[in-house]
Order: sequence, then C-alpha cells, then structure tokens
Amino acid sequence: MDAYPTTLDKVALAVESAKVAKSDAVKLNGIGEDINLNLFGWRGSSLVVIAQMLDSSQIPKDERFAKVVNALCIIRQGWQVDGFTMIAEAFCSLLPSDTKGKDLAAQFAEKDSPVSECLSFTHISSKDALFVTVPYTVVPPRMVIYKTPLKYSGYEGVLRDRKYPAAMGKALDLPISESVVEEGDVFHAVLADGLAEEGFDVHYL
Repeated sequence: MDAYPTTLDKVALAVESAKVAKSDAVKLNGIGEDINLNLFGWRGSSLVVIAQMLDSSQIPKDERFAKVVNALCIIRQGWQVDGFTMIAEAFCSLLPSDTKGKDLAAQFAEKDSPVSECLSFTHISSKDALFVTVPYTVVPPRMVIYKTPLKYSGYEGVLRDRKYPAAMGKALDLPISESVVEEGDVFHAVLADGLAEEGFDVHYL
C-alpha cells in the first residue's frame, strides 16, 4: 500500500487523479463534461476509501450536501478515517478583488472574465486544512489545458461556501470504536452497499 505522509502528498494524489479523470471524461464525452464529486478518506498516511457521488452535477445543491454529510459520517466511523479530501468541479476567480460579492458562474460567462472553471480540492484533517484549485480551460476538439494550481492554507478570503469543510471537520469529531477495523470486509461491504443506495460508488482497501 502506498504511503502519503504529508497533507501535500495526499492532495497531490487527489489532484493528479482528478486531472486524469477530467481529461478522460472530456476526451470521451466532449466539452462540458464534468467529473463527479469524490471523497477520499485517509487513515494516517494511507488512502483507505474513495466514495464517488454518481451524477453529482445533476443533484440539487441542498440534496447533494445532505448526501455528502451522510457519507462523511459513515466513512469517518466505518473506516476510522482521520482526514478527508473532497474533489469537486467549481469556479474560481483569478482576480478576487474584482469579483467580490458577484456570482462566479454568471461572471464566467462574460467576455474576458477573470473567472475560470477549476477543479477544487478541500483537505480537512485533525491537524490542518488545505484548499487547492486547479483552473482549466477546455479547447476543441476535446482537450483540457490545466493552469498553475492555487494553494491556500486558511479559510479567510478563499471560500465563499464553508459548509462543506465545516461538515468534514464535524464528521472527524465523531467518536469511533476500536472494534470497527476488526469487523473486516463484511462490515465494510455492508457500509458500501448502504452508500451505494445513497448514490455513491465506493472503493476501499
């Protein structure tokens, strides 16, 4: 099993995985194809579970958030994770002072907009928090051009919607039982089936 001892190691894995998934999705299905929201669950330096929300872009925002909260709680207690990395499609401003208080999706549609589509990475653990965005452009026929990643280590001035990292932090505060790991594959298979009913494709080690 590969080890990812630092936060940067963990986020780097998520970034590279998401870039490959995004490029493949666009190459296969064309411009405008988004990747699904993913949750990586970490225990120490190991990636122990990945939960991908299927068709996440088609789910209403409130319902999507509720599903993510449920998944976070199940993953925390079922796999005893001490860190999460969330991958999602988003918009980011390359000139935050020019877009403060404005709707980024609407700004993106304007000519010469400082707003870019991006892959967003939110990492929350018991020790730290890291936010990374990778702006990109999609060019014909089916190619994604990635720009330099932007890295932030704090909330202030970075996130407009803090409810997801807040939910990740609260999930990590949930108590866990030392006997869970001993339950083995049957226990985790049942949890994965439950998450599947909520619309998540789950892979675990």
